[in-house]
Amino acid sequence: AVVSTQSTGLTGDIVNENDDLCADSKFVEPSESEVNVEIEKENDYTNDELIAIEEEALSLKTEGNELYKSGNQSGALEIYTKAIVLCRRQLNDLRSILHANRAACHLSQSEYKEAEEDCNIAIELNPQYLKAILRRAQVREKLEKLSPALEDYQKVIELDPRQGVAVEAARRLPKEIEVQQEKMKEECISKLKDLGNLVLKPFGLSTENFNMVQDPNSGGYNIQFSQNK
Repeated sequence: AVVSTQSTGLTGDIVNENDDLCADSKFVEPSESEVNVEIEKENDYTNDELIAIEEEALSLKTEGNELYKSGNQSGALEIYTKAIVLCRRQLNDLRSILHANRAACHLSQSEYKEAEEDCNIAIELNPQYLKAILRRAQVREKLEKLSPALEDYQKVIELDPRQGVAVEAARRLPKEIEVQQEKMKEECISKLKDLGNLVLKPFGLSTENFNMVQDPNSGGYNIQFSQNK
């Protein structure tokens, strides 16, 4: 079976169907260690068995795509997970697609941490997987990881300069990163002042007795003490 990972759309291999095939599924997602144990068993399979496994995993992927497009993202997530458990290391391209598709399910359910983790695995398996990189960039924006998100968008542009979403984000994010960093600096200073006041209070002092004055030449700061505040 030929599996392509070079998709520029966010839905990629997910197709349009309406049948809800596992709305009542009670499948429990295995842990990562359980998945790894399954993958370690790969040496016990013949080539014919691996072909059969690939066909079954592809069938599950198609079923997951249908569920996703019908609006049953939780059902699709379960099916993609079943397919991931089936896949051997020889099927890394397919595993990459499945993790990217499962990330889409997590993203649609606002499970951003889980979505990022699946994108990480998809990209580790296929570092040039544009769809997974673009999806991770969007997930990282949701997590307010703006600098890493910008790096992902820039990678997308490197792979395909026609990606309008990435181009727009690459123009927008530097300013947002600057604002975010300034906000973080202010929050840090505020926390330091609170700590300083706690330490200085027994001495009848507070951080108001100290001023930070920036040196116009070096850009550094000098601390000046004032007894009257």
